[in-house]
Amino acid sequence: MSQLQPPTATPPPGSEFREQALTCLQTGAWRRAHRWAKGWIGSGGGRHIDPWLVYVASALISGKARDAVHSIDLAIGCWLPGQQDRAALLWLRGCIVHRQLNDPRTALRDLLEARTALPAWVTNQRNAEIAACEEAARHSRKRVASVKQAWSYSGQPETFRLPDHAYEPRSDGEAPDRRLINILVELGLPVA
Repeated sequence: MSQLQPPTATPPPGSEFREQALTCLQTGAWRRAHRWAKGWIGSGGGRHIDPWLVYVASALISGKARDAVHSIDLAIGCWLPGQQDRAALLWLRGCIVHRQLNDPRTALRDLLEARTALPAWVTNQRNAEIAACEEAARHSRKRVASVKQAWSYSGQPETFRLPDHAYEPRSDGEAPDRRLINILVELGLPVA
């Protein structure tokens, strides 16, 4: 009696994950976009900023700003080795905490820490966003932080031995897909 082996399917490349996730985001199918991002990361794309931005966008579309912040913390703490990529996500974290969670004092900490290493695709809004957050912080009555401090990069744990089918080489600070930036702008984040 021979044992039947399940067919082995090779995961799609990163470009397929990107197309599927962006299509889902553009149609408002945030759950499906989240699943595509999860598959993308699990197939080796976790060192790329794009799937993390899909997580952020899907969480914001679903009205879960704290989930967006948590996704950013995971990316910053474990997955993204590049200083500019981590700064861009820390910047987005600050913007979400300021704009979505209405906590400018906590947000200002992230914005100020991120500002020196921001990649070019984010810097256009830097000064105006920091000034608006500082002004809001002066008038804020909020005394308890909405979220804990952002994670520090610890390096990818050795237990994350994942296939690299969806890995795409890229430079630190390289802009994500333009369509993804447009989605983030539509969600009210100052990234362009």
